[in-house]
Amino acid sequence: MEFGVFYQLPCAEGQTPAARYDDTIAQARLADELGFDAVWLAELHFNPRFSVMSSPLLVASAIAQVTRRIKLGTAVNLVPLHHPIRLAEETATLDLLSHGRAIFGIGRGSNPSHFTGYGIDIKEGREGFQEAVDIILKAWTTDELDYEGKHYRIRGINVAPKPYQKPHPPVYVAANSEDTFGLVGGMGHNILVAPMISTTQGARAGLEVYRSEMAGNGRQPGRGRINLNVPTYVAESRKKARAGFEPSINNYLNTLRGTSLGRGAERAMSLSYDQISDEFAAIGEPEECVDKLHRLRETFQPQEIMCWFNTGGMVPHQEVERSMRLFAEKVMPHFP
Repeated sequence: MEFGVFYQLPCAEGQTPAARYDDTIAQARLADELGFDAVWLAELHFNPRFSVMSSPLLVASAIAQVTRRIKLGTAVNLVPLHHPIRLAEETATLDLLSHGRAIFGIGRGSNPSHFTGYGIDIKEGREGFQEAVDIILKAWTTDELDYEGKHYRIRGINVAPKPYQKPHPPVYVAANSEDTFGLVGGMGHNILVAPMISTTQGARAGLEVYRSEMAGNGRQPGRGRINLNVPTYVAESRKKARAGFEPSINNYLNTLRGTSLGRGAERAMSLSYDQISDEFAAIGEPEECVDKLHRLRETFQPQEIMCWFNTGGMVPHQEVERSMRLFAEKVMPHFP
C-alpha cells in the first residue's frame, strides 16, 4: 500500500495565503522524511475560503526543491481550463525539475463557477477532455505533433521539453460520477476516487464499471491503480482526535453548503462529522485508524491511499505534523 498526503488549501478568516503555502511546503518536506510516497495538490479557483491553490504545478515545483524522493501529483489539474499544449509543457517541466517525480493527475471539472470564470462553456469543456488528454500524451511522445479533432486542431509543432519519465509521467483521472468511472476505464488510466463525495455505494459501483471497462479494452483489471482519498487525523486518543479534527471538518462542510461548488455542494448537504468519521475517514487513535483503513481497503481495494490531514484547513500546522508523525510511526507499518 502506498500513502500520500493531499492538499486543497482553504484559507479561513485569520489565515493568510502566504502562511498556508509555507505550511504546505513544510509538511510536504516532513512527508518526504517520514516515508510518504506522494504529495497531491488540488486546483481550485475563485473561492479563497475553500482554496487558494489555483496553480498546483507551481506549488509542486517549490516542493520539488526541498524534497528528495517523494512524488509530486496534481489532484487534480482541471484539464478543460487549460490549453493542452501549455499543460503538457508545464507538467513536463515539473517532471524535469523533480528528476522524474511528477504524477499527472487530472479531471474534467464539475464546478460551474470555474468554467464561468474562465469564459468556457462547461458542456464543451467537458466534452473536449478526451481530446485534450490525447494531445498531451502525443505531445510528450512525438517529435512533431499533428492533431485533427472536433475541439482542437494542431499543425506540425514540436512540444518541448519532453518529460524526464519515459514515455511520460503516470496518469491518474478523478472520478466521482458513474459515467466518469467508465470513461477512465475506457481510457486505460489510473483512477482517483473520493467516496466522501461519490458515496460508498457510488464509489463501489463506479469501480466495478471501471474494472469492467479496463478488462473490456484488453487490459488486466489489476493494472489500473486505484487511489482513495481519505480524511485522516491521528491523535493519542479518540477524544483528542475528535476535538482536534471536528471543527475543521465542519468548516469544510459549511463552506461547501454556502457555495455552488457543483457535486460537492450537493453532497455536503447530507453529510455530518459523525458520518464522515464512521464511513469515509481514518480519524482516532492509531489502532482505530488501522482498523478503519483495513475496512476501507476491503471495501474499495485500492493500491494507494491519499491522506487528507487537514480537511477544512483549520488544524494548526504543528498539530498536522504531529498527526502525520503518529500516522507514519504507528499506522503505516501495518500496511506493508
